[in-house]
Amino acid sequence: MQGMHIKMFRRLKTRPYVGFAVLVMMLSVVAGCATDGKVKPALVVQEPSMSKGPSVERLEDGREGFRIMEVPQMDEASRRDFERAVAMLNDKEYGQAIDLLEKVIEQSPGVTAPYIDMAIACEQVGKLEQAEEHLKTALSMFPEHPVACNEYGLLYRKTGRFAEARAIYEKAIAHFPDYYPVHRNLGILCDLYLNDLACALEHYEIYSEAWPEDKQVKSWIADLRARLGRN
Repeated sequence: MQGMHIKMFRRLKTRPYVGFAVLVMMLSVVAGCATDGKVKPALVVQEPSMSKGPSVERLEDGREGFRIMEVPQMDEASRRDFERAVAMLNDKEYGQAIDLLEKVIEQSPGVTAPYIDMAIACEQVGKLEQAEEHLKTALSMFPEHPVACNEYGLLYRKTGRFAEARAIYEKAIAHFPDYYPVHRNLGILCDLYLNDLACALEHYEIYSEAWPEDKQVKSWIADLRARLGRN
């Protein structure tokens, strides 16, 4: 039986990403972060879990982070389709990726990753209602899925539902506080849309401590500290 797992680490060893969807997409489907910023799907052999849905394991050996594992019922053709769809997402070939992901979902409907990637692709081509339905499906299988919550928060923000965006970000953080993209996006929401500068500064600082390479966030922190008189 094939298992799909997703690893989230405290310090991500990738270059700064362009936009948020790239990082969200990458963490929704891969076992690790590629140094070139590309998505690399990983389907690895795991022992079957007693749980029918995704399971979560915390990392050991002093590492801070977690691993989400799923056991898809995929044949070899579906696994190849999944990998091709991820490559298409990297190349911004969203329509073709959607076609392949539909086939993958039909073959393995109980796995969250294809639904999350489908939502990302649908959002990129302006199909926001379809994107939301796919995120709802993923969250029905794993209500606290940090990547799905993060992507849903972006969709909420895009459609002007700021309170809902904040609620789903906070939900993800409550269960997965070391999934740092959510802190960044919650900071942006509080900063630009909710005028809650204290909230924005708190989450920018949490994110920046984990990912000091992101110079843009450092500049946002300096600006907020000045505005709040905390220099």
